[in-house]
Amino acid sequence: MVWDSRLKSLMVLACVGSLVSACEVKKNLDEMHKATVEMSDTTKDMSETTKRMEEKTSDLDKKSEALDAKTAELYDALRQGNAAILRKEFLEQMTEAKEMPKKLALGVKYYWAFEFQLWSMQGLDNEARREELASSAAREFIREIHEYAPNEDFISPTTDDNKEKNFLALVTTLHEVNDKQKNRLDKTTIPQMSMLSLIERALKEKTLLDQGKITVEQLSHSSYDLLGFEQKLIQILQARHNFILTMLVAKASNVDKDWKNKIKLGLLGMKWTLDFSKYNDVEVSEMKRYVKAVLDTRAILTRAGHGIVVDETIMKIVKNGQVAKSTKSANPARQTAETEIVNYINQIRSAQVQLK
Repeated sequence: MVWDSRLKSLMVLACVGSLVSACEVKKNLDEMHKATVEMSDTTKDMSETTKRMEEKTSDLDKKSEALDAKTAELYDALRQGNAAILRKEFLEQMTEAKEMPKKLALGVKYYWAFEFQLWSMQGLDNEARREELASSAAREFIREIHEYAPNEDFISPTTDDNKEKNFLALVTTLHEVNDKQKNRLDKTTIPQMSMLSLIERALKEKTLLDQGKITVEQLSHSSYDLLGFEQKLIQILQARHNFILTMLVAKASNVDKDWKNKIKLGLLGMKWTLDFSKYNDVEVSEMKRYVKAVLDTRAILTRAGHGIVVDETIMKIVKNGQVAKSTKSANPARQTAETEIVNYINQIRSAQVQLK
């Protein structure tokens, strides 16, 4: 009986213990459930907060993009207006200038002020925009230059007519590239663009068009604008060739120093000597640049199927010139430059040309 009483007591204690354990487990479960619910609510709040932050960030991004677009559009509009004003001023100043060096300097500034020269690769300035700017420049240039040469007649490189001098200044500086364009494209594979390169491309595409390799619709926009005045392009290149050749002759022979030289070399056709020892390295380098430009311009005309027309007096002076190499400098680079100039001059002399 005693044993049964103890057993019952143990069983009661066990039951009570189990109940207590069960209550504790339930309490723990309840607390875990509560914590889970609270965590879920917190996660939900965090998710909603993150969503709101993302929406705000998206709104900021959209506002930033809209601001960038407005800034790009404003820059584009300002550049267009300012550049147009500058070109107009440079041409007016060119007409007022009397001496060719001044006119040539203004010609450089005129070309530098075209928008395609200021193309930045940022904002609205993608590749398509660059071509649009080139087309706009071509249209303006080809119509503007008619002011100085209304017809396609041969223009003498020694003309005294002020409008024709403006024409010569503009055709001579066709190749100019703004330093901003050079710096921006220096580390890229994008080629530099000048009015000369646009004319050269137009004539190349004209050849492809004549051969049936491309259609009118496939022409570059600037080429289309320029090829509507093909004979003017040829006149421009012929005049460029002749005036640069004249500058070279003046530098080498001193024909422009006084009227006696003009008579002796131009009218009488007397022999003269290009003495390299009279020129420093920079002058020789410039002389090389001139003669190279003459040959490059001839090459553009030849590839386009046109003959070379040269001023008769200038060609006479070129052919009567002799060369005395410099002996004062043992610099290999200087000697190479002199040799190249002589070779270039010989090419100019030997080419088949039409005299005017």
